[in-house]
Amino acid sequence: MVKQYPPCALLSGCIDNYMFVDIDWSNVQMASIWRLIPFGQISVLFLYGDLHGYSTNSATAEMEQTHHAFMVGQLTKPIWLSFTGHTKLIKVQLKSSGAQQLMPIDLSELTDHPCIQLEDLWGKDTKTITEQLHDADSDLHRVAILNDFFKKLLLPAHQQLAYVDYTLQQLIGSNGNYKLMELEHKLGITGRQLERVFKSRVGLRPKDISRFIRMNAAFTTLSSQPNTSLTNLAYQLGYFDPSHFSKDFRQLTGLLPSKLKAKHDNEFFVTHGKCFKMGI
Repeated sequence: MVKQYPPCALLSGCIDNYMFVDIDWSNVQMASIWRLIPFGQISVLFLYGDLHGYSTNSATAEMEQTHHAFMVGQLTKPIWLSFTGHTKLIKVQLKSSGAQQLMPIDLSELTDHPCIQLEDLWGKDTKTITEQLHDADSDLHRVAILNDFFKKLLLPAHQQLAYVDYTLQQLIGSNGNYKLMELEHKLGITGRQLERVFKSRVGLRPKDISRFIRMNAAFTTLSSQPNTSLTNLAYQLGYFDPSHFSKDFRQLTGLLPSKLKAKHDNEFFVTHGKCFKMGI
């Protein structure tokens, strides 16, 4: 069972949603290995059920165990998650520019770190909140606990936030194909300055975000239109040629596009904060 709840209005600028996951793996017919594709957002997780495993190498590699409360930094390559027992967790999906409003650090330091203990970032209060989430009598009570916790962390908006938000709006609105040189003129800063701002405030470069937007669009298309030609899809997404599409696809998913249409009966693909089983 998966449910989503919005944050309070004060946190809506930095948090997309709270996702509640409650799955007893002994009672479901569902793949227990999930492949997480980078999508340009940082996630915070609180586990009050069984811990799960993760690997940065493959679905068959030895899995490391997560913490009870941890952050998944910005990713530039896929990771694999393995679930057993009874999963009860809350995923706090931060907006691309949301983490900078909750942590006064250079976010590039967290990039490609898939399991950062929250106590190292926000102190011992994270242990207390995990216990409170476990003991809460309803999901709405848990939402209230989360709202109170994150409101205490909220920082004043940084002046560079406007650069970040405007750039993200243009990239999303153009499906990742907005010309970065045009942003330089409109924002009045150089591409190098914009890249430094993004790496510090988002954890990635604008170019990375563009690639993730296009790659997640590829998955969305393939899930709804499985007979789409991969060559045509590459051009639709704005790639110069299919080889550039293939290179990005392999780096961000761990698969060649031609292999995606093979069945993956034991694996879910998780993209843009959503999941669907591939086997088209």
